[in-house]
Amino acid sequence: MKTLILLDRFYAYNRKIDEKYLSRALIQLIRERTKNYDVDFEFLGLHSEENRPIIALSGKDEEFIYNYLIKEFGTTYDLSDLHIGQVLRGRIRDPDTVNFGLFIDCGIENPKKDALLPVYALREQLCQGKKITKNDICKVFGFFKEMPIYVEITEINETRKEITCKIAEKTLEQYNRWLSDGFEILFSAGIPRKQIKKAIKRTGHYEDYITIDRIGFLETASFFKLGCHAPGILSEIGPLLNNVKFSMLRPNNVIYILRSHK
Repeated sequence: MKTLILLDRFYAYNRKIDEKYLSRALIQLIRERTKNYDVDFEFLGLHSEENRPIIALSGKDEEFIYNYLIKEFGTTYDLSDLHIGQVLRGRIRDPDTVNFGLFIDCGIENPKKDALLPVYALREQLCQGKKITKNDICKVFGFFKEMPIYVEITEINETRKEITCKIAEKTLEQYNRWLSDGFEILFSAGIPRKQIKKAIKRTGHYEDYITIDRIGFLETASFFKLGCHAPGILSEIGPLLNNVKFSMLRPNNVIYILRSHK
């Protein structure tokens, strides 16, 4: 048997969604994704103040699935485990905290540290090097608190215990694909995927959405057909989900802001 601490946290903006509900939903999700393998799972509780779930794995394929879950859900690390060029799954802390970049929770717990994704890296990787403010970058690209993101470590300062990173290729490719497809996307945080789907159906937008992708345990991306506008759909489903945090990616807004800056 192996045990694993996952990076994805248990949190909810709705008090009715508790640890018992989330643990069942997590184990169900993991079982769905690993149903073709000989492995079973058990929820063991939460780790530290970050409320990271601890799970046990047992079975013939436990070693393979252990590494798969680290890749898909992330895990925790000591600072000494890290090296430059390493790709980690992380989560955006709070895009509104500072103006010089984004702090990314990569599960670094000894000592407890977040990685810094500097604004110059955001500009270089997402904005063709144009001097767009961090807040505008976060707004047009739909960055939100708890958003999963893959990052690559670019610098480790062991004296100051600081980690710097850039967006990893996996996330860049994802954004490039989203932008080239041209569909408006509504991101949500703090609720399981099935409840977003129910709200879309209840408001009569069943024919408007293409798919709802789970980008994290409690984070989704809802894709809408060309001609559908995410703000209008949010205005209708929002009242049904008033304890959910939303943001959006509107490809035309990204095009506009890039064209309007030198």
